[in-house]
Amino acid sequence: MTAFTQIQSSGLSQEQNLSRAISLFVFAKIAILFVLAVNTRFVMDEFWHFTQPVYLFDGIFETIWPKKAVGYVVFYELSHLIGWDATSMLMVGRLTTAGLAVALLWGIYKCALTLSHERLTAILAVALLLTFSNFIERGFRLRSEPLATLFAVMAVLVVVRYQADRAKTLILAGLLSGLAFVTTQKSVYFNFALGAALVVDALCMLSITRAIKRGVLLLLGWAIAIALYGVLLGGSAMPQVLEVLFLGPAELALNGGSYYDGLDAYVWQTLFRNPLQYGLVAFGLILSAKRILKLDCAERIFLVFTVLLAGLIFFHNQTWPYVFTMVLPFLAVYAALAATYLLHHSERWSSIIPGLLLVIAVQSIVRNVQYLDHDNRAQLVVVQQAEAQLAENDTYFDGIGMIPSRRMEPRLWLDAQAVLKTKGEGQNSTLYSALLEAEPDLVIPSYRTDNLGPEFNSILKSEYGSLSPHILLPLETNPDLSRSKSQRLPLFKGIYSY
Repeated sequence: MTAFTQIQSSGLSQEQNLSRAISLFVFAKIAILFVLAVNTRFVMDEFWHFTQPVYLFDGIFETIWPKKAVGYVVFYELSHLIGWDATSMLMVGRLTTAGLAVALLWGIYKCALTLSHERLTAILAVALLLTFSNFIERGFRLRSEPLATLFAVMAVLVVVRYQADRAKTLILAGLLSGLAFVTTQKSVYFNFALGAALVVDALCMLSITRAIKRGVLLLLGWAIAIALYGVLLGGSAMPQVLEVLFLGPAELALNGGSYYDGLDAYVWQTLFRNPLQYGLVAFGLILSAKRILKLDCAERIFLVFTVLLAGLIFFHNQTWPYVFTMVLPFLAVYAALAATYLLHHSERWSSIIPGLLLVIAVQSIVRNVQYLDHDNRAQLVVVQQAEAQLAENDTYFDGIGMIPSRRMEPRLWLDAQAVLKTKGEGQNSTLYSALLEAEPDLVIPSYRTDNLGPEFNSILKSEYGSLSPHILLPLETNPDLSRSKSQRLPLFKGIYSY
Protein backbone atom coordinates (compact mmCIF):
# COMPACT_ATOMS: atom_id res chain seq x y z
CA MET A 1 0.00 0.00 0.00
CA THR A 2 1.36 3.43 -0.93
CA ALA A 3 1.87 5.64 2.12
CA PHE A 4 2.82 9.24 2.66
CA THR A 5 4.65 8.39 5.84
CA GLN A 6 7.45 6.05 4.72
CA ILE A 7 9.99 5.96 7.52
CA GLN A 8 13.44 7.34 6.86
CA SER A 9 16.09 5.34 8.74
CA SER A 10 17.95 8.49 9.73
CA GLY A 11 14.87 9.83 11.54
CA LEU A 12 13.96 6.69 13.47
CA SER A 13 15.04 7.97 16.90
CA GLN A 14 13.23 11.29 16.44
CA GLU A 15 10.14 9.44 15.30
CA GLN A 16 10.17 7.09 18.27
CA ASN A 17 10.46 9.98 20.70
CA LEU A 18 7.68 11.88 18.92
CA SER A 19 5.48 8.80 18.92
CA ARG A 20 5.97 8.30 22.66
CA ALA A 21 5.22 11.96 23.39
CA ILE A 22 2.07 11.81 21.27
CA SER A 23 0.95 8.60 23.01
CA LEU A 24 1.31 10.25 26.42
CA PHE A 25 -0.63 13.24 25.13
CA VAL A 26 -3.43 10.96 23.93
CA PHE A 27 -3.76 9.29 27.34
CA ALA A 28 -3.83 12.70 29.02
CA LYS A 29 -6.51 13.94 26.64
CA ILE A 30 -8.65 10.85 27.20
CA ALA A 31 -8.51 11.56 30.94
CA ILE A 32 -9.55 15.16 30.21
CA LEU A 33 -12.40 13.86 28.04
CA PHE A 34 -13.86 11.97 31.00
CA VAL A 35 -13.37 14.95 33.35
CA LEU A 36 -15.21 17.22 30.91
CA ALA A 37 -17.93 14.61 30.48
CA VAL A 38 -18.74 14.76 34.19
CA ASN A 39 -18.25 18.52 34.59
CA THR A 40 -19.62 20.18 31.45
CA ARG A 41 -22.91 22.07 31.31
CA PHE A 42 -25.78 20.18 29.67
CA VAL A 43 -27.34 21.36 26.45
CA MET A 44 -31.15 21.22 26.42
CA ASP A 45 -31.07 18.62 23.63
CA GLU A 46 -29.12 16.28 25.89
CA PHE A 47 -31.85 16.23 28.51
CA TRP A 48 -34.49 15.54 25.89
CA HIS A 49 -32.57 12.75 24.18
CA PHE A 50 -31.60 11.14 27.46
CA THR A 51 -35.07 11.21 29.03
CA GLN A 52 -36.67 9.18 26.22
CA PRO A 53 -36.04 5.74 27.80
CA VAL A 54 -38.64 6.68 30.44
CA TYR A 55 -41.24 6.11 27.72
CA LEU A 56 -39.48 3.22 25.96
CA PHE A 57 -41.97 0.49 26.79
CA ASP A 58 -45.15 2.56 26.48
CA GLY A 59 -45.50 1.82 22.79
CA ILE A 60 -42.39 3.32 21.31
CA PHE A 61 -43.59 5.23 18.30
CA GLU A 62 -46.53 6.73 20.15
CA THR A 63 -44.47 8.14 22.99
CA ILE A 64 -40.92 8.82 21.78
CA TRP A 65 -40.08 11.82 19.61
CA PRO A 66 -41.75 10.69 16.37
CA LYS A 67 -39.33 12.56 14.09
CA LYS A 68 -36.37 10.64 15.44
CA ALA A 69 -35.14 7.08 15.04
CA VAL A 70 -35.10 5.41 18.46
CA GLY A 71 -31.97 3.25 18.30
CA TYR A 72 -30.13 5.63 20.60
CA VAL A 73 -32.95 5.33 23.16
CA VAL A 74 -32.28 1.61 23.56
CA PHE A 75 -28.61 2.43 24.20
CA TYR A 76 -29.38 5.05 26.87
CA GLU A 77 -31.74 2.66 28.62
CA LEU A 78 -28.57 1.06 30.03
CA SER A 79 -27.69 4.26 31.89
CA HIS A 80 -31.23 4.47 33.27
CA LEU A 81 -30.92 0.92 34.60
CA ILE A 82 -27.53 1.59 36.22
CA GLY A 83 -28.40 4.98 37.77
CA TRP A 84 -30.39 5.17 41.00
CA ASP A 85 -31.64 8.74 40.65
CA ALA A 86 -31.78 11.48 38.02
CA THR A 87 -28.28 12.84 38.71
CA SER A 88 -26.57 9.44 38.70
CA MET A 89 -28.38 8.53 35.47
CA LEU A 90 -27.07 11.68 33.81
CA MET A 91 -23.52 11.05 35.02
CA VAL A 92 -23.56 7.40 33.97
CA GLY A 93 -24.91 8.48 30.60
CA ARG A 94 -22.13 11.02 30.09
CA LEU A 95 -19.46 8.50 31.12
CA THR A 96 -20.95 5.84 28.85
CA THR A 97 -20.97 8.22 25.90
CA ALA A 98 -17.37 9.18 26.68
CA GLY A 99 -16.67 5.45 26.44
CA LEU A 100 -18.20 5.51 22.95
CA ALA A 101 -15.79 8.33 22.08
CA VAL A 102 -12.84 6.19 23.20
CA ALA A 103 -14.09 3.28 21.08
CA LEU A 104 -14.34 5.69 18.16
CA LEU A 105 -10.72 6.76 18.76
CA TRP A 106 -9.69 3.12 18.53
CA GLY A 107 -11.63 2.73 15.27
CA ILE A 108 -9.93 5.75 13.71
CA TYR A 109 -6.54 4.48 14.91
CA LYS A 110 -7.23 1.19 13.13
CA CYS A 111 -8.38 2.99 9.98
CA ALA A 112 -5.21 5.07 9.92
CA LEU A 113 -3.03 1.98 10.40
CA THR A 114 -4.79 0.30 7.51
CA LEU A 115 -4.35 3.30 5.25
CA SER A 116 -0.77 4.29 6.15
CA HIS A 117 0.93 1.31 7.80
CA GLU A 118 2.61 3.75 10.18
CA ARG A 119 1.93 3.84 13.89
CA LEU A 120 3.06 7.47 14.10
CA THR A 121 0.40 8.56 11.62
CA ALA A 122 -2.27 6.49 13.37
CA ILE A 123 -1.55 7.76 16.87
CA LEU A 124 -1.17 11.31 15.55
CA ALA A 125 -4.63 11.09 13.93
CA VAL A 126 -6.09 10.21 17.35
CA ALA A 127 -4.13 12.99 19.05
CA LEU A 128 -5.20 15.63 16.53
CA LEU A 129 -8.82 14.52 16.77
CA LEU A 130 -8.64 15.08 20.53
CA THR A 131 -7.37 18.65 19.96
CA PHE A 132 -10.40 19.71 17.92
CA SER A 133 -12.54 21.75 20.30
CA ASN A 134 -15.76 20.34 18.84
CA PHE A 135 -14.76 16.75 19.52
CA ILE A 136 -13.26 17.11 23.00
CA GLU A 137 -16.19 19.32 24.12
CA ARG A 138 -19.04 17.56 22.28
CA GLY A 139 -17.96 13.94 21.83
CA PHE A 140 -19.48 12.85 25.16
CA ARG A 141 -22.83 14.62 24.75
CA LEU A 142 -26.06 12.71 25.45
CA ARG A 143 -27.22 12.70 21.86
CA SER A 144 -27.72 10.16 19.10
CA GLU A 145 -24.69 11.23 17.03
CA PRO A 146 -21.90 9.61 19.13
CA LEU A 147 -23.38 6.12 18.77
CA ALA A 148 -24.19 6.64 15.09
CA THR A 149 -20.68 7.92 14.34
CA LEU A 150 -19.15 4.87 16.02
CA PHE A 151 -21.24 2.62 13.77
CA ALA A 152 -20.11 4.65 10.76
CA VAL A 153 -16.42 4.37 11.73
CA MET A 154 -16.82 0.61 12.10
CA ALA A 155 -18.49 0.38 8.67
CA VAL A 156 -15.66 2.31 7.02
CA LEU A 157 -13.06 0.22 8.88
CA VAL A 158 -14.62 -2.98 7.58
CA VAL A 159 -14.49 -1.68 4.00
CA VAL A 160 -10.90 -0.39 4.06
CA ARG A 161 -9.45 -3.25 6.10
CA TYR A 162 -10.95 -6.12 4.17
CA GLN A 163 -11.49 -6.60 0.45
CA ALA A 164 -14.08 -4.09 -0.71
CA ASP A 165 -15.49 -6.51 -3.29
CA ARG A 166 -16.17 -9.40 -0.91
CA ALA A 167 -19.88 -9.96 -0.36
CA LYS A 168 -19.38 -10.48 3.40
CA THR A 169 -17.46 -7.21 3.69
CA LEU A 170 -20.09 -5.17 1.88
CA ILE A 171 -23.07 -6.74 3.66
CA LEU A 172 -21.45 -6.23 7.07
CA ALA A 173 -20.59 -2.62 6.20
CA GLY A 174 -24.17 -2.11 5.03
CA LEU A 175 -25.48 -3.62 8.27
CA LEU A 176 -23.36 -1.24 10.34
CA SER A 177 -24.48 1.67 8.16
CA GLY A 178 -28.08 0.61 8.75
CA LEU A 179 -27.53 0.53 12.50
CA ALA A 180 -26.20 4.07 12.26
CA PHE A 181 -29.33 5.08 10.36
CA VAL A 182 -31.74 3.60 12.91
CA THR A 183 -29.76 5.42 15.61
CA THR A 184 -30.35 8.76 13.87
CA GLN A 185 -31.63 9.39 10.36
CA LYS A 186 -28.91 12.03 10.02
CA SER A 187 -26.67 9.02 9.33
CA VAL A 188 -28.00 9.07 5.79
CA TYR A 189 -24.96 11.29 5.25
CA PHE A 190 -22.68 8.42 6.27
CA ASN A 191 -24.68 5.99 4.16
CA PHE A 192 -24.64 8.11 1.03
CA ALA A 193 -20.95 9.00 1.36
CA LEU A 194 -19.87 5.37 1.81
CA GLY A 195 -22.04 4.09 -1.03
CA ALA A 196 -20.83 6.84 -3.36
CA ALA A 197 -17.20 6.20 -2.39
CA LEU A 198 -17.51 2.51 -3.25
CA VAL A 199 -19.09 3.34 -6.60
CA VAL A 200 -16.56 6.09 -7.45
CA ASP A 201 -13.69 3.73 -6.66
CA ALA A 202 -15.15 1.10 -8.99
CA LEU A 203 -15.64 3.67 -11.76
CA CYS A 204 -12.02 4.80 -11.35
CA MET A 205 -11.15 1.21 -12.24
CA LEU A 206 -13.53 1.47 -15.24
CA SER A 207 -15.84 -1.25 -13.91
CA ILE A 208 -19.55 -0.45 -14.00
CA THR A 209 -20.38 -4.05 -13.05
CA ARG A 210 -18.28 -3.77 -9.90
CA ALA A 211 -19.95 -0.46 -9.03
CA ILE A 212 -23.43 -1.98 -9.33
CA LYS A 213 -22.47 -5.08 -7.35
CA ARG A 214 -21.01 -2.98 -4.52
CA GLY A 215 -24.06 -0.75 -4.35
CA VAL A 216 -26.49 -3.67 -4.30
CA LEU A 217 -24.64 -5.60 -1.57
CA LEU A 218 -24.19 -2.50 0.60
CA LEU A 219 -27.91 -1.75 0.28
CA LEU A 220 -28.72 -5.36 1.15
CA GLY A 221 -26.86 -5.14 4.46
CA TRP A 222 -28.44 -1.75 5.13
CA ALA A 223 -31.91 -3.14 4.41
CA ILE A 224 -31.36 -6.03 6.83
CA ALA A 225 -30.72 -3.57 9.67
CA ILE A 226 -33.78 -1.53 8.72
CA ALA A 227 -35.96 -4.65 8.54
CA LEU A 228 -34.78 -5.90 11.94
CA TYR A 229 -35.52 -2.48 13.40
CA GLY A 230 -39.03 -2.53 11.96
CA VAL A 231 -39.80 -6.07 13.11
CA LEU A 232 -38.39 -5.74 16.64
CA LEU A 233 -39.91 -2.36 17.38
CA GLY A 234 -43.02 -2.47 15.26
CA GLY A 235 -44.13 -6.08 14.94
CA SER A 236 -47.35 -6.11 12.96
CA ALA A 237 -47.13 -2.32 12.72
CA MET A 238 -43.83 -2.54 10.85
CA PRO A 239 -45.10 -0.56 7.80
CA GLN A 240 -46.09 2.35 10.03
CA VAL A 241 -42.76 2.17 11.88
CA LEU A 242 -40.81 2.33 8.61
CA GLU A 243 -43.00 5.18 7.38
CA VAL A 244 -42.11 7.19 10.49
CA LEU A 245 -38.44 6.23 10.12
CA PHE A 246 -38.19 7.55 6.57
CA LEU A 247 -40.77 10.34 6.43
CA GLY A 248 -40.68 11.57 10.04
CA PRO A 249 -37.52 13.69 9.78
CA ALA A 250 -38.23 15.01 6.27
CA GLU A 251 -39.82 18.30 7.35
CA LEU A 252 -37.20 18.84 10.03
CA ALA A 253 -34.35 18.12 7.61
CA LEU A 254 -35.72 20.48 4.96
CA ASN A 255 -36.92 23.33 7.15
CA GLY A 256 -35.43 22.82 10.64
CA GLY A 257 -32.74 25.43 10.12
CA SER A 258 -35.29 28.08 9.19
CA TYR A 259 -36.45 28.34 12.82
CA TYR A 260 -33.02 29.58 13.92
CA ASP A 261 -30.90 32.49 12.75
CA GLY A 262 -27.16 32.60 12.24
CA LEU A 263 -26.32 28.90 12.35
CA ASP A 264 -23.53 29.51 9.82
CA ALA A 265 -21.68 31.19 12.68
CA TYR A 266 -20.90 27.76 14.10
CA VAL A 267 -19.06 26.79 10.91
CA TRP A 268 -16.82 29.81 11.37
CA GLN A 269 -16.58 29.02 15.07
CA THR A 270 -15.04 25.59 14.49
CA LEU A 271 -12.69 26.97 11.81
CA PHE A 272 -11.49 29.88 13.95
CA ARG A 273 -11.03 27.74 17.08
CA ASN A 274 -9.02 25.05 15.25
CA PRO A 275 -7.18 26.86 12.43
CA LEU A 276 -3.93 24.87 12.52
CA GLN A 277 -5.75 21.53 12.57
CA TYR A 278 -7.97 22.50 9.63
CA GLY A 279 -4.90 23.79 7.77
CA LEU A 280 -3.30 20.35 8.09
CA VAL A 281 -6.58 18.71 7.05
CA ALA A 282 -6.75 20.82 3.87
CA PHE A 283 -3.14 20.02 2.95
CA GLY A 284 -3.64 16.31 3.60
CA LEU A 285 -6.76 16.22 1.43
CA ILE A 286 -4.97 18.05 -1.39
CA LEU A 287 -2.03 15.63 -1.25
CA SER A 288 -4.39 12.68 -1.53
CA ALA A 289 -6.70 14.21 -4.14
CA LYS A 290 -3.74 14.93 -6.45
CA ARG A 291 -2.99 11.21 -6.52
CA ILE A 292 -6.54 9.86 -6.50
CA LEU A 293 -6.11 7.64 -9.55
CA LYS A 294 -2.86 6.21 -8.15
CA LEU A 295 -4.24 5.44 -4.72
CA ASP A 296 -5.20 1.88 -3.89
CA CYS A 297 -8.87 1.00 -3.32
CA ALA A 298 -8.88 1.51 0.46
CA GLU A 299 -7.23 4.94 0.29
CA ARG A 300 -9.47 6.12 -2.53
CA ILE A 301 -12.66 4.93 -0.84
CA PHE A 302 -11.66 6.63 2.42
CA LEU A 303 -10.78 9.85 0.59
CA VAL A 304 -14.03 10.08 -1.39
CA PHE A 305 -16.09 9.15 1.67
CA THR A 306 -14.42 11.85 3.79
CA VAL A 307 -14.74 14.60 1.16
CA LEU A 308 -18.41 13.86 0.49
CA LEU A 309 -19.23 13.61 4.20
CA ALA A 310 -17.43 16.87 4.94
CA GLY A 311 -19.43 18.63 2.23
CA LEU A 312 -22.72 17.27 3.58
CA ILE A 313 -21.88 18.20 7.17
CA PHE A 314 -20.44 21.67 6.62
CA PHE A 315 -23.29 22.67 4.30
CA HIS A 316 -25.98 21.05 6.46
CA ASN A 317 -28.84 23.47 7.19
CA GLN A 318 -28.48 22.97 10.96
CA THR A 319 -24.77 23.34 11.64
CA TRP A 320 -24.90 23.18 15.43
CA PRO A 321 -21.45 22.62 17.01
CA TYR A 322 -22.11 18.92 17.74
CA VAL A 323 -22.74 18.14 14.04
CA PHE A 324 -19.03 18.44 13.21
CA THR A 325 -18.21 15.47 15.46
CA MET A 326 -19.68 13.30 12.70
CA VAL A 327 -16.87 14.15 10.24
CA LEU A 328 -13.90 15.23 12.38
CA PRO A 329 -12.73 11.64 13.07
CA PHE A 330 -12.20 11.08 9.35
CA LEU A 331 -10.70 14.52 8.69
CA ALA A 332 -8.19 13.96 11.50
CA VAL A 333 -6.57 11.16 9.50
CA TYR A 334 -5.70 13.63 6.74
CA ALA A 335 -4.32 16.12 9.23
CA ALA A 336 -2.02 13.37 10.50
CA LEU A 337 -1.02 12.36 6.96
CA ALA A 338 -0.12 15.96 6.17
CA ALA A 339 1.99 16.32 9.31
CA THR A 340 3.94 13.10 8.79
CA TYR A 341 4.41 13.81 5.09
CA LEU A 342 5.99 17.18 5.88
CA LEU A 343 8.00 15.60 8.68
CA HIS A 344 9.62 13.07 6.34
CA HIS A 345 9.66 14.81 2.96
CA SER A 346 10.76 18.35 3.78
CA GLU A 347 13.99 19.16 5.56
CA ARG A 348 12.66 22.57 6.50
CA TRP A 349 9.32 21.30 7.77
CA SER A 350 10.85 18.37 9.66
CA SER A 351 12.01 20.87 12.28
CA ILE A 352 8.81 22.95 12.13
CA ILE A 353 6.22 20.19 12.49
CA PRO A 354 7.16 19.14 16.07
CA GLY A 355 6.86 22.79 17.14
CA LEU A 356 3.55 23.16 15.28
CA LEU A 357 2.18 20.06 17.00
CA LEU A 358 3.35 21.42 20.34
CA VAL A 359 1.50 24.69 19.71
CA ILE A 360 -1.68 22.77 18.82
CA ALA A 361 -1.34 20.63 21.95
CA VAL A 362 -0.75 23.57 24.29
CA GLN A 363 -3.61 25.61 22.82
CA SER A 364 -5.93 22.63 23.20
CA ILE A 365 -4.95 21.98 26.82
CA VAL A 366 -5.41 25.66 27.71
CA ARG A 367 -8.85 25.59 26.09
CA ASN A 368 -9.76 22.44 28.06
CA VAL A 369 -8.75 24.04 31.37
CA GLN A 370 -10.78 27.16 30.57
CA TYR A 371 -13.76 24.96 29.65
CA LEU A 372 -13.88 23.63 33.22
CA ASP A 373 -15.66 26.88 34.12
CA HIS A 374 -18.50 25.78 31.83
CA ASP A 375 -19.76 23.47 34.57
CA ASN A 376 -23.13 21.82 35.29
CA ARG A 377 -23.30 22.30 39.06
CA ALA A 378 -26.24 24.74 39.00
CA GLN A 379 -28.13 22.51 36.59
CA LEU A 380 -27.66 19.42 38.76
CA VAL A 381 -28.79 21.31 41.86
CA VAL A 382 -32.09 22.11 40.12
CA VAL A 383 -32.46 18.50 38.96
CA GLN A 384 -31.89 17.22 42.52
CA GLN A 385 -34.25 19.74 44.11
CA ALA A 386 -37.00 19.05 41.59
CA GLU A 387 -36.68 15.27 41.84
CA ALA A 388 -36.92 15.51 45.65
CA GLN A 389 -40.36 17.16 45.28
CA LEU A 390 -41.72 14.46 42.98
CA ALA A 391 -43.14 11.14 44.09
CA GLU A 392 -42.51 8.19 41.80
CA ASN A 393 -45.74 8.63 39.87
CA ASP A 394 -45.78 12.44 39.85
CA THR A 395 -45.29 14.31 36.60
CA TYR A 396 -43.53 17.57 35.78
CA PHE A 397 -43.21 19.94 32.85
CA ASP A 398 -40.29 21.98 31.55
CA GLY A 399 -40.36 21.37 27.80
CA ILE A 400 -36.80 20.05 28.12
CA GLY A 401 -36.85 16.76 30.03
CA MET A 402 -34.40 17.63 32.82
CA ILE A 403 -35.46 14.82 35.19
CA PRO A 404 -34.80 11.46 33.47
CA SER A 405 -36.22 9.49 36.41
CA ARG A 406 -39.72 11.00 36.07
CA ARG A 407 -42.32 11.51 33.34
CA MET A 408 -42.89 14.86 31.74
CA GLU A 409 -46.51 15.63 30.89
CA PRO A 410 -47.50 16.91 28.47
CA ARG A 411 -44.61 15.41 26.52
CA LEU A 412 -43.74 18.53 24.59
CA TRP A 413 -40.24 19.41 23.35
CA LEU A 414 -40.15 23.21 23.38
CA ASP A 415 -37.75 23.92 20.53
CA ALA A 416 -38.31 27.03 18.43
CA GLN A 417 -40.74 25.22 16.12
CA ALA A 418 -42.82 23.82 18.99
CA VAL A 419 -42.93 27.21 20.74
CA LEU A 420 -44.37 28.83 17.61
CA LYS A 421 -46.89 26.01 17.15
CA THR A 422 -48.00 26.04 20.80
CA LYS A 423 -48.37 29.82 20.86
CA GLY A 424 -50.45 29.59 17.70
CA GLU A 425 -52.76 27.01 19.26
CA GLY A 426 -53.16 29.17 22.38
CA GLN A 427 -55.96 28.02 24.68
CA ASN A 428 -56.65 25.06 22.36
CA SER A 429 -53.23 23.56 23.05
CA THR A 430 -52.69 20.52 25.24
CA LEU A 431 -50.18 22.46 27.30
CA TYR A 432 -52.61 25.29 28.10
CA SER A 433 -55.24 22.81 29.29
CA ALA A 434 -52.71 20.93 31.43
CA LEU A 435 -51.42 24.10 33.10
CA LEU A 436 -54.94 25.38 33.65
CA GLU A 437 -55.77 22.21 35.56
CA ALA A 438 -52.34 22.23 37.28
CA GLU A 439 -51.85 18.69 36.02
CA PRO A 440 -48.03 18.70 36.09
CA ASP A 441 -47.07 18.34 39.75
CA LEU A 442 -44.07 20.58 39.18
CA VAL A 443 -42.90 23.06 36.56
CA ILE A 444 -39.32 24.11 35.86
CA PRO A 445 -39.47 27.49 34.11
CA SER A 446 -36.78 28.54 31.63
CA TYR A 447 -36.38 30.97 28.78
CA ARG A 448 -38.25 28.44 26.64
CA THR A 449 -41.36 28.61 28.81
CA ASP A 450 -40.92 32.40 28.89
CA ASN A 451 -40.99 32.37 25.08
CA LEU A 452 -44.52 30.95 25.14
CA GLY A 453 -45.71 34.47 25.86
CA PRO A 454 -48.01 36.19 28.38
CA GLU A 455 -51.02 33.95 27.73
CA PHE A 456 -49.20 30.86 29.04
CA ASN A 457 -47.18 32.66 31.68
CA SER A 458 -50.30 34.20 33.19
CA ILE A 459 -51.68 30.69 33.66
CA LEU A 460 -48.43 29.63 35.31
CA LYS A 461 -48.64 32.61 37.67
CA SER A 462 -52.25 31.96 38.61
CA GLU A 463 -51.95 28.19 39.10
CA TYR A 464 -48.39 27.77 40.41
CA GLY A 465 -46.26 29.27 43.17
CA SER A 466 -42.49 29.48 43.54
CA LEU A 467 -40.71 27.03 45.79
CA SER A 468 -37.45 28.35 44.36
CA PRO A 469 -36.54 30.45 41.34
CA HIS A 470 -36.42 27.29 39.21
CA ILE A 471 -39.24 25.23 40.76
CA LEU A 472 -42.98 25.94 40.63
CA LEU A 473 -45.58 23.85 42.47
CA PRO A 474 -49.41 23.91 42.16
CA LEU A 475 -50.97 26.50 44.47
CA GLU A 476 -53.97 24.22 44.99
CA THR A 477 -51.86 21.81 47.03
CA ASN A 478 -49.24 24.35 48.16
CA PRO A 479 -51.20 27.55 48.99
CA ASP A 480 -48.40 29.10 51.06
CA LEU A 481 -46.00 29.41 48.15
CA SER A 482 -45.01 32.80 46.77
CA ARG A 483 -46.74 34.02 43.63
CA SER A 484 -43.95 36.43 42.82
CA LYS A 485 -41.48 35.67 40.05
CA SER A 486 -37.97 35.18 41.42
CA GLN A 487 -34.71 35.85 39.60
CA ARG A 488 -33.45 32.67 37.94
CA LEU A 489 -29.89 31.60 37.20
CA PRO A 490 -29.14 31.28 33.47
CA LEU A 491 -28.85 27.48 33.51
CA PHE A 492 -28.16 27.21 29.80
CA LYS A 493 -25.93 30.24 29.32
CA GLY A 494 -23.21 29.77 26.73
CA ILE A 495 -24.15 26.20 25.85
CA TYR A 496 -23.09 26.73 22.21
CA SER A 497 -21.00 29.89 22.33
CA TYR A 498 -18.71 29.16 25.31
